Amino acid sequence: MAAFTWADLLFQIGFRLNRIDLPNAFVREMAAERVDFYGPQVLYPAEVVNNDIVTNQGQQFYPLPRGTQKVRYVRILQGGIWIPCPIADHYEDILYSDPQQPPFVSLPVSLCAVLGNQLRLFPTPFGPLPVELTIDQTIIEPTDDNDSTNFWVTDGRILLINSTCLEICSEYLDIEVPQSPRIEKFQKNTDEALAQLMGRSHALSTPSLMKQHL
Repeated sequence: MAAFTWADLLFQIGFRLNRIDLPNAFVREMAAERVDFYGPQVLYPAEVVNNDIVTNQGQQFYPLPRGTQKVRYVRILQGGIWIPCPIADHYEDILYSDPQQPPFVSLPVSLCAVLGNQLRLFPTPFGPLPVELTIDQTIIEPTDDNDSTNFWVTDGRILLINSTCLEICSEYLDIEVPQSPRIEKFQKNTDEALAQLMGRSHALSTPSLMKQHL
């Protein structure tokens, strides 16, 4: 029997709604929203290194990777050397340091701060610089449709399918019937799946089971 994949999961959402005509991009977006919502509830964050950010000249803010729960360390590659970039204790520290408009762009980056889901660098980068983040991050959905090992395709599958179906019904398909039978069904299934995952994570002495999917 073929392994259940991310593509299969996305198909199941439309199939269970009896709406396989739903745009694939829409289903993906709704599933991603549920991953962002439930991920911190059912998963222990793991410490990972991320190199997605490369700075642009004159750009101060950069979106943090999805699933980021905490930024622990920041390093910036300048002149072939990875230079640690201290994280400000308070966002206001950068505001006090950067009063000019337009901001400084000629100095090496020497300070950063997290604001919401963004990272602000000071001084403003003067060109493309690779940024290395050490972060606590929960698992996001796969980027490969053939992925069969991601947490959301295995242990989290029932929760993600039912919660996504619930959200699509609540916000779009059954918006005029807030207590429709299928909303009630998907709500019940979502609650049961969430309780099961929470029960499993609380029964562990360590978070190793949930971390193993990273």
